Amino acid sequence: MATAADWLGSPDVARLGHARPGEAADAVGGTTPALVIAPGTPQEAAAALQWAARERLPTVIRGGGTKCGWGRPPSRVDVVLATSRLNGVVAHRYGDLTATVQAGTTLTDLNRELAREGQWLPLESGFEGATIGGLIATNEAGPLRHRYGTPRDLLIGITLALTDGRLVKSGGHVVKNVAGYDLGKLVSGSYGTLAGVVDATFKLSPLLPASQTLALSYAEPGALAGDVAVVSGSQLEPLAVDLRLVVGPAGLVPLVPLVSQLLVRFATSPDATAAQASAAAALLKGKAEARTGAAESALWTEQVRRPWVGDGAVVRLSWLPASLPDVLAIVDDLQRTNGGTFELTARAVVGAGFLRIDADEPGVRASVERLRGSGVVSHVVVLRQPPGPAGGLDVWGPAGSTAPVLRALKQTFDPAGILNAGRGPI
Repeated sequence: MATAADWLGSPDVARLGHARPGEAADAVGGTTPALVIAPGTPQEAAAALQWAARERLPTVIRGGGTKCGWGRPPSRVDVVLATSRLNGVVAHRYGDLTATVQAGTTLTDLNRELAREGQWLPLESGFEGATIGGLIATNEAGPLRHRYGTPRDLLIGITLALTDGRLVKSGGHVVKNVAGYDLGKLVSGSYGTLAGVVDATFKLSPLLPASQTLALSYAEPGALAGDVAVVSGSQLEPLAVDLRLVVGPAGLVPLVPLVSQLLVRFATSPDATAAQASAAAALLKGKAEARTGAAESALWTEQVRRPWVGDGAVVRLSWLPASLPDVLAIVDDLQRTNGGTFELTARAVVGAGFLRIDADEPGVRASVERLRGSGVVSHVVVLRQPPGPAGGLDVWGPAGSTAPVLRALKQTFDPAGILNAGRGPI
């Protein structure tokens, strides 16, 4: 079998952009790649994927590297295709509230650029250095999902590099676009298993003129769930409604948590923001504390990052919004049955969130199995494996009835089966 030195000496690799041997810092799921290629143009990216497919080399597309531990641990990674040189805003059409940006651009850098025209891309990541390509590939979203949705909801156009060497485009540069197949939605959440994102066009929003958050605390989760139902059924128009529930060994009485908190954020004109926050404080039963300015920003930054604190397993899950009381009860029961500490960070009205499980290996495994068999939650995916021997959990769970369709898509877009080195859902 050819080595990294053989590949680096070949004329084919010399034409693909910057290439170098892989190092320990390039590891994907604990596996160090033989070769790292950093194309500088879309054409180089497509040529690199075509070469890797021809050589049958398992390939992982990497942006900021913030989620390289997500997905199945790979047994072999030959090539990492780094998007670091595909970096920058291609076009900001501020009059149309749209922007086209290359895949390797970080969300932080993009919003810094858009802010010059009083606009932003209302997405969040729990990781510093998260890139646009990575956000699309994982469909990662934070509390702003309540109003704006996920990356796939804001995406109106995309350019993809395929493993046959082609560059294909879908969508356009305006919000009301109906041309062609919506490949952007197809690859959103595909974990890089179908194609490489080269650039993407998003619809933007104006920067928020004012913002205020009510941080509400509760003695028991039932009251929290009740307030979520009140917000959902009211005339209030929050920007985000997020919850945080922590249950652990110190909670000796059933359903008495260590932390039970609801965050309700309003953002519009200054007068409307103040009026909405005041109405919410009068309507909701939790003990409320208002946050604005730097204190509010710090509160939401912590909320976005909470699932990734510590070393425990992190599970992503979803549920019907009306099932929230049952979800909170399941989290409490999991802790009492399996021990350890469980922390749920969730988009309360949407019905989606992350559960961090700090427990021993049997406790983690039993908890994941219970969640998948509960009938209350769905789409239970293990995003972060626990350290040590507890690793090796079934990341994606049962394939379900969509498996034949997913396999057909994989065969169509990546017939050589090289992309994401077997880490993704297909």
